[in-house]
Amino acid sequence: MTHDAENHLEQANPTDATAQQYDRGSLTYANSFNNPVQSLVIRSVEWMTGKISILRMVRKLERRGAPKGQAFWGACLDVMGVQVRTPDDQLANIPEDGPVVVVANHPHGLTDGMVLAELIGRRRNDYRILTRSVLDGLDEVASSYMITVPFPHDPEAQQKMVEMRAQAMAHLKQGGLITLFPSGVVASSDSLMGPAIEREWNVFTAQMIRRSGARVVPIFFPGANTRWYQIANRLSATMRQALLLHEIVKSCNRVHSPVVGKELTDEQLATVKSDPRGFMAWLRDHTLALAGK
Repeated sequence: MTHDAENHLEQANPTDATAQQYDRGSLTYANSFNNPVQSLVIRSVEWMTGKISILRMVRKLERRGAPKGQAFWGACLDVMGVQVRTPDDQLANIPEDGPVVVVANHPHGLTDGMVLAELIGRRRNDYRILTRSVLDGLDEVASSYMITVPFPHDPEAQQKMVEMRAQAMAHLKQGGLITLFPSGVVASSDSLMGPAIEREWNVFTAQMIRRSGARVVPIFFPGANTRWYQIANRLSATMRQALLLHEIVKSCNRVHSPVVGKELTDEQLATVKSDPRGFMAWLRDHTLALAGK
């Protein structure tokens, strides 16, 4: 048996739905850079590609009166035409309680985070997603499920990174679940026509697992962004960021079927202390190997 975002929307309590307006200004990747010229280019490309379509979906969500909190994600995905289909037996691989770190590859962008929130929320409600601040202007209650990861250009990035890591560790120590994309970037190709490649996974994830003693569950997202995105990525970082809203639109009206792998065994976790970088390389490969399962 499978669930999808539409079923979750039907189960939402109608009294939780409110007609509110969302911060349209936050739906941009222009804040990826400090340079005003780069920001202007990103905003301009966003308006010419995906932003208008996204704002139409936002208006549709507002007219419906979106539910608050966890149900918000299902309502968003329903408006986007995104169905999340992962079998219940895979979902059961996520422990229902205790500290857990869920890792996933990152093929698309913002849609991956929304699907992850919807999926994990079906299993437990005490989760936090490490994500960029582009989602902060959405539903206030739904935003409480997120811990913001600063953009590298931010002059206070180092301090904010320390705070982000402290928040994540504190949540794990309280028995919560942390989910993240260890690469920190969307998968991209090394050539104009080459395949998208999941980038190296950050060793911070291994440190978090080691210090918290959390159990670990991998999730694999099939798919990749469009060829236009891969070409833009090779041309410049500015054009890559400028097309991310376009890629959100391209991910709409599709079935997304993340594969939830089994919890790692103690034997598989053995090298997290002695060789954290090697462990993360193995965990990346192990997660990508879930393709087709």
